[in-house]
Amino acid sequence: MLTGWVDSLFVKPMSITSIWHLLMLVPLSLSVSIVYKTIRCPRLPSVPLASLVLCFMILAGMMSIGVVLLIIFRLLA
Repeated sequence: MLTGWVDSLFVKPMSITSIWHLLMLVPLSLSVSIVYKTIRCPRLPSVPLASLVLCFMILAGMMSIGVVLLIIFRLLA
């Protein structure tokens, strides 16, 4: 029963609107940072804090890129 619902997501994807586009960036950057820091950190206990720091750095970088692009768009429009 559950596999039919999951299979239907590939045929007819859900539409994500409004602020949810930006909120989907948080789990994506968190998962990327956890995988990256799991590979790069020499000690396992340092992985959670290092991955959270990297996640915030990714989010801050994406937000700053968005602000810069918005300013450029407003200046050129």
